[in-house]
Amino acid sequence: MKYRRILLITDLAADSRGVLASIRQTVPGAELLVVLACLPMRKLSWFGHEAPPDMEREAHAALDTLRAEAADVAATVDVRLAPDPDVEAIDEFAAASAIDLLVAGSFSFGASLPLGGISILTELRKRRSLPLLWVPGSAIPDQAGPAAQRRAIELVCVAIDRRASVTVAAFLRDHGDPAQHVTVLLPGTAVPRDLSAALDVAGIRAAVELVAATGVSRTQWIEERIRANAVDLLVFARLPLARLLSSESSVPCLVLPPPPPVGRPLTELALDGPDLVALGGPLRTRFEYAVGIGRRTPVPDQALALVSGGRVVAKLGARDGETHWPDDGRTQTYGVFRIEGGDASRPLAAVELELAVLRPGSVPLVLFDAELADAELSALQGIAAQETDSRPELLAVRLRPVRSCRSIRARLRAAGQAARVVDASVVLDEGTALDVSELANAVRLARVAARMRVAGFPILAIVHRGAQTPSTIGFTALRAAEIVATRAVSLPAVALPGEPVSLADRLDLMTGTPVLAGNRIEIELDNVQARHWLLAAIDQSVGRIHFQTYMAADDDIGRLIEAALVQAAARGVSVRLLVDSLHGRHGSLGAQNPLLERLGACPGVELRVGKPISGVPTLEDLKQRDHRKVVIFDNRLALLGGRNVSHEYYTGFDEVALGAQSMWREVPWLDAGARVEGPAVTALEHGFLEAWRAAGGEAWPVAACAPTGSSAARVVTHHGLRDAHTLDAYLAMIETAKSHVYVVNGFPLILEIQHALLRALERGVRVCVLTGHLTPTHGDRPFEGPWSSARTVATEFVHSRVDALVAAGAEGYQFAVAPRPGWEPGLGSIRSHVHAKLMSADGRVCAVGSANMDITAGYWESELLLVVEDTSIAAAVESRVDALLTESTRIDREDPHWREAARRREWMRHWPGVLSV
Repeated sequence: MKYRRILLITDLAADSRGVLASIRQTVPGAELLVVLACLPMRKLSWFGHEAPPDMEREAHAALDTLRAEAADVAATVDVRLAPDPDVEAIDEFAAASAIDLLVAGSFSFGASLPLGGISILTELRKRRSLPLLWVPGSAIPDQAGPAAQRRAIELVCVAIDRRASVTVAAFLRDHGDPAQHVTVLLPGTAVPRDLSAALDVAGIRAAVELVAATGVSRTQWIEERIRANAVDLLVFARLPLARLLSSESSVPCLVLPPPPPVGRPLTELALDGPDLVALGGPLRTRFEYAVGIGRRTPVPDQALALVSGGRVVAKLGARDGETHWPDDGRTQTYGVFRIEGGDASRPLAAVELELAVLRPGSVPLVLFDAELADAELSALQGIAAQETDSRPELLAVRLRPVRSCRSIRARLRAAGQAARVVDASVVLDEGTALDVSELANAVRLARVAARMRVAGFPILAIVHRGAQTPSTIGFTALRAAEIVATRAVSLPAVALPGEPVSLADRLDLMTGTPVLAGNRIEIELDNVQARHWLLAAIDQSVGRIHFQTYMAADDDIGRLIEAALVQAAARGVSVRLLVDSLHGRHGSLGAQNPLLERLGACPGVELRVGKPISGVPTLEDLKQRDHRKVVIFDNRLALLGGRNVSHEYYTGFDEVALGAQSMWREVPWLDAGARVEGPAVTALEHGFLEAWRAAGGEAWPVAACAPTGSSAARVVTHHGLRDAHTLDAYLAMIETAKSHVYVVNGFPLILEIQHALLRALERGVRVCVLTGHLTPTHGDRPFEGPWSSARTVATEFVHSRVDALVAAGAEGYQFAVAPRPGWEPGLGSIRSHVHAKLMSADGRVCAVGSANMDITAGYWESELLLVVEDTSIAAAVESRVDALLTESTRIDREDPHWREAARRREWMRHWPGVLSV
């Protein structure tokens, strides 16, 4: 043990060989030993007053003997006579000598001390908060054997309640040794399953075994161990009076200092939180209250302390309950307590919650929805137990914060399962996720598994409760109801993922899309260029045109494209036109689109509408739409991007005469698209074929396109409520960026992307965001038109999701266009809507398509994204964005007007993004 300065109180007439031997054995290497030799009351009580010469000689001889016997116990030994010891004098002496261990021999109790030995020692223990080592007279080690020279290695610690357990843990933290074997005797008959977590938090290095006295009393259990010579030292957190007074005791007892108070004010709600997952970056979690109705309430913003190895290792600030800290790569468990109201000087007593750190290993994992019914959980445990080659571990994932992690852990323990639970919103870093529907739970569970797999966890399967089976890559998805019904589901073999070191690795694991080489690709942010590409491709087509769009308006652009398609059909080109029924306003809720009616009636044009709605629509009907926009010509050329068939998408700013009275729909928007030739066109054609058949169309053969260029690309397709591949592609680009990231998008950033950009800023990555106004403005005035006010409010929501980035150091811009010839004089610059969906990172990879960076595109709607891994194309895109920024308005985070606007709309960060326009 690590005590260094010892005060021994003993009788001068007592045989001190046993207590000195015990000190040598228990506290080797002591610096100081002070011995206070008390006078036996009945034999030498008058020593120093009228003692006969023979008695005085006897006393001096006893002191000399004691000095000789104690000479090798410590580096410095001081033996003193204490004719009349009292608490005050001993207390002052202990303080002056910095004593850290109090030792008493058997004859120091009872009448041998004037004030009563037990009373004096008890008072000293309280005043100095000192441990007391009591060595009974019968505890005399073999002076000739090796036991006299060794340290105590067999310890029995008695912990009768929570306070005692904390005291014992602190003792083992400070004085435990790997050479020791410690048995902790617990109250009752229950032995905690999470012993390793407690030991890790406490920093205990000794081998520890927890036992409960079953069928016998604690005293009987201890005596049985003593008789079996299985105890070198008994450790108590409270004074064991019966044992100290017993004349039959034969084993030294260490009584620890009085335990500190444990617990917090009765009115304070208990702290709760999920276990931690090591994903290769900082460790993140969210602290909340363990009790409540509905969603768990995050703890108020405050300071929290982390405990590991029995010490406070970090003090953190939490906002909305969320916090993060660097992962040291070693810690397996953290204790946590709230600093306000907690005693940082006694961290083990202050710990309110223990959180395990889950790290990649070799044991395969099966992740399951923490809300599985009892029968479903039992069936899953049975299936896992059937695996003979490598039995998987089960891990609960909380998908909705409506049940506390404490209650989930208690349920798991009752089911005989490891009490580990992780939270999806923490693993995905999606914030409070108020805008994520329960319908996306199965997809989120699959994404948690995929994120862990990217970090190196061997994921075997997920078990979900969704109506639709989510898409998975490298593991399987099982429906809970099927497991209960069959109880015979076979789990696949698991492939250990390698360490993902590149963007390509992450895209492979998160999207499952292959890299397609040999393409010729151009990317534009120019409405006029996009219109020229489209009309020229229609005019040059010879065999077939496959045209998919989300919206189609009967306006100038709609009629222009209609005329081109009609001409193509007239010369024998087969035109397949696929439009979302709801947003194309054709075939849903009684709506008919005149433009589509005319095209559908044209010979050579086959019109299909996706997912028409009849009757009262559900949220799923309204939000799970097909948002893809792509046109494929003769299976050789494709155009894709964010543009619908409407005026604002294909009209240039210098092609319109704008004035203060213009309608907002007359103002062009900023959008982006790509022109593709090569093997990527084949993938796009397959995607259109799948959507066409889902709308009731017939299939056709798709031929492979030959390479035509040198650019590599991935065609990433996202199916609503089946996966989140386009979202994960964006995140992969941000999370692997080393230099800079450009984001061009005018919809409210899903919090996952916002948080990923904030993390990039923390890494020193330059982040540049270009956004716009859903209702275009001139000066500070919005253009009028239908829904103008609602779109203006939605613009505030969009900007609220950018505010946090600007505040953290990102470059934020609001898209603006300087006055053009033909505009009304004095109109000034126009700040228009950004409808483009574009991202570029490090001048090496860029992405463009239909996928916004909001919640609707992330989960609900089916989307298309072209990820181009070509440095020349990415550099050209970034150069074009830089040119747009020169006309745009830079957000100055020191501007008091922006500060006030950001403060005013801060609450909007909690506004569900599902309401975005």
